[in-house]
Amino acid sequence: MKIGKTLAAVLAMLLSAALIHAGGSSETGTVTIWHSNSGAVGNAFEEIIDEFNRTIGKENGITVESIYQGAANDVLTKVKATANADISSLPDIAQLDATAALDMMNSDYLILPDELGLDTSMIMPSAIESLMSERGLLALPFNASSLLFYYNRTLFDSLSLAPPETLDDFTAIAPLLGEKDSSGRITRYAFAGVPATYELCAFIGAQNGLSYLVDEENGHLGTPRRVLFGEEGTFRNFLVHWKALCDTGYVSNITNDISTEFAAGRTATMLASSSNLSTVMSKVGGRFEVGTAFVPKTDSAATGGVNIGGGAMFAFSEREDVKTVLGYLVSEEVQLEWAEKTGYMPVNTGLYDSPEYIAFLDSHPQFAVAMAQTEASNPKVTGAWLPSAYQLYYSFQTEIRNVTEKGKDIDEAVADMEAAVQKALDDYAAQNLNQH
Repeated sequence: MKIGKTLAAVLAMLLSAALIHAGGSSETGTVTIWHSNSGAVGNAFEEIIDEFNRTIGKENGITVESIYQGAANDVLTKVKATANADISSLPDIAQLDATAALDMMNSDYLILPDELGLDTSMIMPSAIESLMSERGLLALPFNASSLLFYYNRTLFDSLSLAPPETLDDFTAIAPLLGEKDSSGRITRYAFAGVPATYELCAFIGAQNGLSYLVDEENGHLGTPRRVLFGEEGTFRNFLVHWKALCDTGYVSNITNDISTEFAAGRTATMLASSSNLSTVMSKVGGRFEVGTAFVPKTDSAATGGVNIGGGAMFAFSEREDVKTVLGYLVSEEVQLEWAEKTGYMPVNTGLYDSPEYIAFLDSHPQFAVAMAQTEASNPKVTGAWLPSAYQLYYSFQTEIRNVTEKGKDIDEAVADMEAAVQKALDDYAAQNLNQH
């Protein structure tokens, strides 16, 4: 759909809102956004920005300049480097994911939504919770996503199978989903991929109703100082169940091009963000029906659900026009278009009773699963705010593959992973906490 029907109403709302922060200014001009949206998601984002520049921006002398800066980690790296070199050269807004939260929470240059006087009462509560810190709300949720279980529904239906509810259920059906040729070579795997931090925040976070990887509620109440997944046995519990699944022989431990393998029918299932939904369906191109389902639980006691993924808009300027742009990005019409074109969940709760959004979900049931799963989850199941987040991301994958491919003892793998995360926490504290 095109944005436009309620722009006047949005404009009126934005213009009538008074800037609360004492340092605010009514100055308008260019608002720079650094972002990580590419492909179909990038096209959707640019259309939203172009619409702003043609309408609200044109009427109020505001031009948004959106600059693609690579993956989310690249955006964070550039923000930190710029802040260290010349804080005045920071963008007005940067789209960052949860891996940036710890650095942002301890930064001196972040402007909080409350300091901008932004009204967040209409924002999805679990999205707010995912960005809540000891300083308050760090950023404005924008691209909220959920981890989903993608499956070849055509194949599942032909085998009279339902998506697995637990990893044990998955282990039981994996040999039915897999396929070999006459020479014994696997031509279709039951699953492709290796869990990393994002997936483990769900697999571990859901255990016993609610669990954390590290203390301070995964870092949301303060800088984390202690690893919990070792002493609480949650990583070990996951590895026991995951190894049983891999021992079926029908798990492909690849970490790249997983959606391509899925679209080609070479794997029956995968785990991926809901933000990939439009892209995945486009890749499949009607060769089979794409199904989405809740993420299988580690075990029957893992009832906590999943954490919110995606990202948010972090502000580094108190100008009034920055507030105007942020308000636009979370308006009902923008969030509806964003959800329809990408697979992200709309963060504006005003849409949830919208006939247009309900009609969209009725005609695209795959898009409804992320929202249903989020609503069924404990909002305290959150992403882990870790230092050296991307290095640890790969470390988790390495330890999992060591167990499933090389036969490493599970307890040894847990101890090694615990030591790696604890070292990252200790190093971060030594380098940063004395400055704050």
